[in-house]
Amino acid sequence: KEETIALGRVPLVATVKDDEDEIEARWHHHYPHTGQLPKRQLQDGGRWTWPVLFVYPSHHQSDFIEHFGEDEIIALRMAQMFPEQEGNDSGNETEMPWDYNNEFRCSNLAVYFEVHCLDTDLDSKRNPVIHPDSVERLKDQGAAMRFYESSRALKGDEGPEMTTVARCMERKHLHHQRKAWIKKHGSLFSKQDPWSVVQVHPAATLGQVLRNKNMVVPNFLVTIMLFPTEHPAHKEFLKEHKCIGIVESQEA
Repeated sequence: KEETIALGRVPLVATVKDDEDEIEARWHHHYPHTGQLPKRQLQDGGRWTWPVLFVYPSHHQSDFIEHFGEDEIIALRMAQMFPEQEGNDSGNETEMPWDYNNEFRCSNLAVYFEVHCLDTDLDSKRNPVIHPDSVERLKDQGAAMRFYESSRALKGDEGPEMTTVARCMERKHLHHQRKAWIKKHGSLFSKQDPWSVVQVHPAATLGQVLRNKNMVVPNFLVTIMLFPTEHPAHKEFLKEHKCIGIVESQEA
């Protein structure tokens, strides 16, 4: 893609042994990789699109957008999905059956992304020690493609032999991550503090979000969280996750 967009990965396996199939099966049931890469739309002026996941933690819901253009303003997409009520009547019901209090209106939503890898990691003289459950920054395009090919192989796209090879490589990678974390912190139960977040101005474009210095895209899937501004879950979220900045709109 572009050097100004940072990519990340999570472990593709959950275990390092063959006798833990049940754990592995549960992990793959929740496996977050969509199997898609950003695409250049040649028929649309050559612009790039990304798979994007809108997550609504307050209501335990989400929406997957297969092609989200880098030049698209986030607010316009939100307005399509969460339109304002006619006549600005807050008593009208929204279209989502799970939005019991009719809070999901474009103008009533706060937008964030999680800061998976601190920008200071780039200046580290050695590889940072990362908890196995956390996002690991992919150092270059080669590392990104190797991760993608491993994910394809584990899904069975390359045949059973390549699946076995990819599983062995991923288990080795996970083993080294666990070993390094335990050596530094004593236990895998000693996890990092909750990630910081960056707020996104709805008038910003997806491209601006992608190129923010604090954004690392895990598994080629851009994940954006939206909260109704006055919802209790929004307030609790900001108590647990420090907001360290904002992605301003182009006009700003």
